[in-house]
Parts: sequence; structure tokens; C-alpha cells
Amino acid sequence: MTVRRPAASAPRVLLTAGPDGVRVEGDGEARLGHPLTGDHLDPGPPAEGVFAGWRWDGERLVARNDRYGVCPLFYRAGGGSLALSPDPLALLPEDGPVELDHDALAVFLRTGFFLAEDTAFAQVRALPPAATLTWDTGGLRLRSDGPPRPGAAAMTEAQAVDGFVDLFRASVARRLPGEPYDLPLSGGRDSRHILLELCRRGAPPRRCVSGAKFPPDPGADARVAAALAGRLGLPHTVVPRPRSQFRAELAALPAQGMTTLDGAWTQPVLAHLRRHSRISYDGLGGGELVQNPSVEFIRANPYDPADLPGLADRLLAASRTGPHVEHLLSPRTNALWSRQAARRRLVTELARHADSASPLSSFFFWNRTRRSISAAPFALGDGRVLTHTPYLDHALFDHLASVPHRFLVDGTFHDRALHRAFPEHADLGFASSVPQRHGPVLVAHRLAYLLRFLAHATVVEPGWWRGPDRFLQRLLAAGRGPGAPQRVSRLQPLALYLLQLEDLAVRRARRRP
Repeated sequence: MTVRRPAASAPRVLLTAGPDGVRVEGDGEARLGHPLTGDHLDPGPPAEGVFAGWRWDGERLVARNDRYGVCPLFYRAGGGSLALSPDPLALLPEDGPVELDHDALAVFLRTGFFLAEDTAFAQVRALPPAATLTWDTGGLRLRSDGPPRPGAAAMTEAQAVDGFVDLFRASVARRLPGEPYDLPLSGGRDSRHILLELCRRGAPPRRCVSGAKFPPDPGADARVAAALAGRLGLPHTVVPRPRSQFRAELAALPAQGMTTLDGAWTQPVLAHLRRHSRISYDGLGGGELVQNPSVEFIRANPYDPADLPGLADRLLAASRTGPHVEHLLSPRTNALWSRQAARRRLVTELARHADSASPLSSFFFWNRTRRSISAAPFALGDGRVLTHTPYLDHALFDHLASVPHRFLVDGTFHDRALHRAFPEHADLGFASSVPQRHGPVLVAHRLAYLLRFLAHATVVEPGWWRGPDRFLQRLLAAGRGPGAPQRVSRLQPLALYLLQLEDLAVRRARRRP
């Protein structure tokens, strides 16, 4: 199996300097995403919106991206050449070994997201936020204004909430649709706030669309979304989840450039939007900035700049596969992707957020949100759909990022803002309050995943059984002992990721002349 997507699915340019000038392969110009005003490559501070692009004028290449570096754009430079693409897999050599970034993988395998500009590949980097990259025969120059990390502002709690409400209204007003559209709606806060504000502005969607996640998710998203849509008199459609989680992740992992373990369940919703709408909205950033899904961890683990190694250890232990990943690793890979390496890399990144108003919220936004959660709308999603992200409005972001930590740590900040802005809907709860569903349904789902995994490995990819690090055999061995069902469930997507990565790194090296 090849995990590279068809070349036509992602633009790519390769520039190589030689004695006869610069040889150009691929797309000399590309525009990705959508700035709200102007052009992708306009000089000066980045415009509102999520976008990136490049242009080769025959002498110099210039590439730029949005303020947050959310729009995927990766580069590989060295040896008198430069390659750019929104797909990091399109930047890998065709006929030689793929060098992995072991420290980056040490973190990713435990947390599910890469840090800063890291990727799985040593020579491939993500473009940093608000970056301008230029390249000519003199070499590469990269300038980034860096992530905006405002410190805590002098404000009362009421001012923090009122500022959120008012600035969110202004953000949506800057992003009103000019045509009928479908709106993805979950049972959470972020999309609810978007929908209610659009309706307040007299721009309701044609239809609300909800997806279905994989077990143990209880399915409350669609039920709560349907209740809200019903109150507003809007049609509501539930798009069924993928029939097989294994097959969904088999496609989603490489489609997102091997940058995340998330997003597979969103594929049917994104396909619906491609068919029915040219405009959409995404609540990206709302959770991490306003009511962080990791608030319990943040509350229990105050950011102490004098004990970042201890904080990194606790973060690894609380992450999705952090307590289990060693079951998949051979002695060789355990040495390359060790917990100690992950801790060192995390400490470096955690230190960058020390001056933020809420350091851990900042850490999760600039790493988990930017590098993992954003991949679904902007890597799996179709670039022809203009996806607005109201929570990334510059003024709103600056306000939310400067809200003092003490106003956020109780985990009710977004609730208070919603109740102030739309008190008539304060009685409608959120899907997050519904407990996960365990029992026979979950057991059957986990077993179906494993059986499809093993069948695929036997019929389609028999080489997976013979891999040098025996990831598949180690996954089966993890099914023994206390806690085995949950452990195997957490490890299955990661084992699939490692096997696909092995295809890239090992099989390609074997093809080298």
C-alpha cells in the first residue's frame, strides 16, 4: 500500500539551483485557504483568515501564511533546493530513505500531536505562524513574527465576558455569508455560539449538519444539536459516521500528512459540505482559548516554570497513549522515541509559553489546536469550501489570550458568555455532560476494529506482519493483562500510524538503487 495521496490532490513545487539556473518542477504558484481581504502574498501583517500561498517569479520564490500558521504548508530545504506543499508526504524523496525526527515522534506517539513546526520527518518542517519564506540561488530566508502570546490584561471578570461577547459579534459580522450554506453543528459550545450569532445577524444556515463520532461517544452531539436547531426552526441532518473506524483512519492518517491521529470521524461531514455548500464555519480555537477541554488537567497542574520537567511528565501520563505506548515499541524504537526524549522536547516547548496569561491554554492552542485539530477542516477538507473560523479573529484572539488565568480555570467561561449573549437558550445543556457509553456496543466496536485491522494486514498488507519492529504483534500482545480492552483501543490507531510510517521509511529505503 502506498500512503502518498495522488500528486494532483495537493499542489507542490520543487526548485533546484544548478549551473544553468533554477529548475522548476510542479506548481510555480499556489493559493491555499482564504484571506478575508487582499491577496495571500500581500506584504505586511497577515490578513484575517486562514491561508497560505507561494509564487515563483523566475528569480525568487515568496511564501506566506496566516497569523496562526493554521493553514497547512510545509517545506524541505537543503542542497541548493526548496520544496513546498500543503502535504508533507509530497515532500519526501521518491527513491531513498526517509529520515525520521525521533524527538518529534517521541512526543507525538504519546500525545497525538506534534509541537511547534515539527513533523515526523527530519527534513520537513511546518511553516511557522505569520511567516514569510523567500528562496533564490542565494539560499533560504525565513522570517516569522512568531505566535502572539499576550500576557494577562488588567480586566475584571465581567469585562472579560463582555469583551468576549462583543468581539465575537464583531468577528461574525466580518464573516457573514453571501449565499445559502450548511453549518456543521455539534452539541458543544463553539458551534452553538457561531449558529446563534449568525441567526441574530439575520443570516441563518439553510441546514444544520451533525456528524457521529465513534464509540464510546454516546451520540449526544446530534441529539443536542437537533434540539437547538428545532428551537430555531432550522432543518437538521445527521450524517452517519463511517461504517468502519479502521478504514476511516486508514484513509485519514495519510490524507492529513501523518500529522495527527484525529479527524477520521469528520470525513462524512466534510464530504456533505463539499456536495452542498461553498461556505462553512468551524469553531477552531474556541475550546482551547475559552473553555479548554483539558481544564481539569490545567486546574490540577498549575504551570510552575521551576518544575517544567515534572509538568511534562504529568502531561505525558495524562495523554491519550502516554501510559500505553511502550507496549508497541521495540527495544530499538523505545530508545529512539523514549519518554526521556519526549520530556526534553516538551520542556523546551512549555518554556515558550511562560509569559502567556494562561500558559497551558497557550501551549494546547499553539500545538494541539494548530497542529492536530486544524487538520480536519484544512487538510481533510476541500479547499473549494471557504471555511470561516470566527474564534481566530485577531482582535478576539488577543482578548481571549489575555484573559487572566483565574477567570478560565473553573471551566465555565464560555457558558457565562453564552448565557449573557443568549439567555433564552441557557436551559439547553451540552453534549459534554452526557457520560460515555460502555458495555456490549463498545466491546463489539473494538473487536470489529481489531478484526478489520488483522484482515487487512493478512490480505492487503502481509508485509505488516514482517516489519522489523513487529508493531502488529506487539499490539496483539498488549491485549493481555489487566486493562487490556482500553489499552488496545487506545493503541490501535497508533499501531496503524506506525505501520504506515514504516511503509514510508523502510520500504522506500529498500527501493533505493
